[in-house]
Amino acid sequence: MKGFIALTTVLIILVIALLVGIGLGLRSISEMKMGLQKSQSSESYYLANLCAEQALMKLKEDSNYTGNETISTENGICEILPIEGSWTIKVSATSSNQIKKMKIIVSQINPQMIIVSWEEVPDF
Repeated sequence: MKGFIALTTVLIILVIALLVGIGLGLRSISEMKMGLQKSQSSESYYLANLCAEQALMKLKEDSNYTGNETISTENGICEILPIEGSWTIKVSATSSNQIKKMKIIVSQINPQMIIVSWEEVPDF
């Protein structure tokens, strides 16, 4: 009888330890997925900013710049959409299935560029 109680106690302790181990493993996997998604999201954010800065430099060089071009990098694709109105620049970047969109409004180009707003937007 004493052996049965000892064996049952050991089995219960092992089951509890196994459940705790599985729970920690699943939580680790979930944390890793969230970290990867955050990294990919940051990558597309910086790609969108790169594209926006490229558009601003081209606009500074040529006030008749119309946009409407695609820039490809190792990490993703960025689109400069056609420039609207008085210098509203819209860019969309895609990297690892993460999409970021930026909208930049410029009020003056020369003698120095004045940016009224620069924001990430959910959609245009």
